[in-house]
Amino acid sequence: MTNRIYTIGHSTHSKEFFLTMLKEAEVEALADVRAFPASRKFPHFNQGEMKKWLAGAGMSYSHHPLLAGRRNKSGHVQPEVNGAWENQSFHNYADYTLTRDFKEGAKELEVLAKEKTIAYFCAERHPSRCHRLLISNHLAANGWDVFHVMDDNEETSIVPHRQGRWGAMPIVEKDGTVVYPNQ
Repeated sequence: MTNRIYTIGHSTHSKEFFLTMLKEAEVEALADVRAFPASRKFPHFNQGEMKKWLAGAGMSYSHHPLLAGRRNKSGHVQPEVNGAWENQSFHNYADYTLTRDFKEGAKELEVLAKEKTIAYFCAERHPSRCHRLLISNHLAANGWDVFHVMDDNEETSIVPHRQGRWGAMPIVEKDGTVVYPNQ
């Protein structure tokens, strides 16, 4: 059995279309990696609401704050370690992926993914604009087949993850750690 995991962004989707996308990928559980598991503009993506309608569709929901985005600038990682990221938010998250907390969060996600077909999600539609990209790089570097569930003109597309496709090219160290140094 392969280690397969999905990622998706809720974007501006209706809950019906979002469920359709999840069903296309045969997702059984949704792992929320948002820092704030709510949406003012789209209240059907608030944590409490999602738990209800996902359960009604036969899917489970869990929140994973150790994988949440919106990380502050690191005080413990040398700037050049992840210097290939020009976007400060991505650079901050790349530094965060080197912490014990991130690695613990990734392990929790992996345990869940070995039990059920899961998708981890955030708000951004496209992974190139979201910290899910860095989570995907970490998982792919550590033996997971990562797929992005995306919409293409109201049709679902499932796109295999490819390192460096939408951002800085990662370097994978022997222990599975991912860094993004200037080259």
